[in-house]
Amino acid sequence: MSDNQKYPEWFLLLREHGVRILVVLVAFVVLLYTLTWTSTEQRLDAIEDTAEYEPPRAYTPPNLDAYAATDVSVASLPVHRAAYVPVYSHIYYDGGRPYLLETTLSLRNVDPKRPIYVSAVEYYDTHGKLAKKQVDRLIKLEPLQTIEFLVERHDVIGGSGANFIVEWHAATRNTHAPLIEAVMVGRSGTNAISFVRKSEPLPQWMSD
Repeated sequence: MSDNQKYPEWFLLLREHGVRILVVLVAFVVLLYTLTWTSTEQRLDAIEDTAEYEPPRAYTPPNLDAYAATDVSVASLPVHRAAYVPVYSHIYYDGGRPYLLETTLSLRNVDPKRPIYVSAVEYYDTHGKLAKKQVDRLIKLEPLQTIEFLVERHDVIGGSGANFIVEWHAATRNTHAPLIEAVMVGRSGTNAISFVRKSEPLPQWMSD
């Protein structure tokens, strides 16, 4: 009987190809470890991203006391301007049916160095009647600061021809004019609509 016949086939296979089998096993273990580590790392990254993510807060009316301009008065500010912002509490579709909209009025101080001051934010209805005063005192917007006001969807008093009048002030003519926009959003069933309207300056509304 030969020596090869004394040993089982698996032993002979292992003896002949042992190095190759060992290499394959090591490669498999390394690959398994890598996949496990990557999966664990991805899960940890996902958990970390979830922990760091802060969803947007629900709208709350701004606390005007936090914006109070205590260092100046309207009379001491040489620049006085006004802007008209078109707003739609609804638009018409399908032969005249009203499509209700929710509006966000955004006042942005785009000047990176100088504050601006706002003395009035007034909401007028389609007939030109004053419906609401959002700002009735002098407030201050720091450089690059924004303040927002919401007209809710169910608030239909303004109508399709509503508007805001915004009066703002500055200490110097070099101050950049604020960016004032109204963002309208509406949803009905599976349909949705949104659009933006920018303000128009009113040179004759108030003089310096």
